[in-house]
Amino acid sequence: PRPLRSEDFMGDVVVQRARQGRPYKFVFKRKIYLRQFDEASDDEMFSRLVYLQAADEVIQGNVPLAIEDTVVDLTAKSVAVDLGEDFPTDVDALLEAEVMEYVPVPWRAKYSEEQWAAKVLALRDYGESDPDELQSQYVNAVSSNELYGTHFFHVRKVNDVDAISSLPTNLIAAFNSEGLHFLDENRRILMSYGYADIYRWGGSSVQFSLIIWNADTQDTFEMILTTFQAADMAALILDFINAIMASTQ
Repeated sequence: PRPLRSEDFMGDVVVQRARQGRPYKFVFKRKIYLRQFDEASDDEMFSRLVYLQAADEVIQGNVPLAIEDTVVDLTAKSVAVDLGEDFPTDVDALLEAEVMEYVPVPWRAKYSEEQWAAKVLALRDYGESDPDELQSQYVNAVSSNELYGTHFFHVRKVNDVDAISSLPTNLIAAFNSEGLHFLDENRRILMSYGYADIYRWGGSSVQFSLIIWNADTQDTFEMILTTFQAADMAALILDFINAIMASTQ
C-alpha cells in the first residue's frame, strides 16, 4: 500500500500507473486518525466508511483481538450490518452467506467453519437491530485498541546498534497519532517512539533511515531499514506531525 500525500491527485496517479503499465487499485481509507482529537460524526456516509475501515482492519488482523467472545460478537454484528433481517437462520445458510469472510484471519484456524457459524448463529438477534447502531458499537469496541488507525509497513532492519539490538530483523514499522512503533509479525508492539523523538528521517528507493533520540542513553542513534516504501513512510510521518500541530493550535 502507498498512502497518497495530501498534495497528490488521483488523476496524476492514474496517468503515472498507465504510463508504467502497472496494475493498481485505489482503496479509500481514513489516512490520519488522531486519537486524542477524534469526535463522533453526524455524517452517515463518513460513519459508514469509518466502520468499513475498522471491520477490514479487524478481519485482516491489523487490529488484533485477544478475547474470543469479542471476536464472535463483532463477527455477528458485521454479518448483521450487511444482512439485517435476512440474517441466516441455520449453520448451512450462514456458510452460504460466507460467514468466514467476517471472522478475523488470525482466529479462523481455531475452529471449523461449522463451529464458527454456530457461534455466530447464537447471536442472530443482531439482525433485528439498527445497522447504524451496530456500526457505531463495532467502531467503539475496536477504537480503543492501541493499533486502531495505524499504518503498517513491512521492513527489514539493516544495522544493529545497542538501542535496537533486541528487535528482530524482520519488522513491521507502524505509524499512528502516538508515533512510530516496531511490531513483530503477530502485531505485538516491541518498541515505540514519539514523533518528538524522531529527529531526522529520509531514504532512497531501497532504504529508509531515521535518527532517533534514546532517552536511556540521552543520545541519538541511527536506524536503517530496507524497504521500497521509504518515500511513503517519510510523507506519512510529515502528515501526522502537521495534523497534530494543526489540531493543537
